[in-house]
Amino acid sequence: MPKKKENFQYSYAESLQMLNQLQKMAIDEGNLNLAIKAEELKCKIASLQAQENINRENNEITKILVDFINEKQNSENSGDICAADTSQEEI
Repeated sequence: MPKKKENFQYSYAESLQMLNQLQKMAIDEGNLNLAIKAEELKCKIASLQAQENINRENNEITKILVDFINEKQNSENSGDICAADTSQEEI
């Protein structure tokens, strides 16, 4: 019977720590190509982490706006939400 593969994931910090160790080993052995590759991978991880943070912030802002709009629409004095809609001026 085949052994089940565990779905283990590194955190960003763990991945960066591992790449730092591998990069140090590569430099100690004089393998600059591997050291450069480790640096490249560290940059990619940092970029992924930054993008994830941006997406999380955008999702939080969207949720706040949706909740606000839903609250205004469900209130007894729902009226117009936008200030431009409350203008009494006729064109």
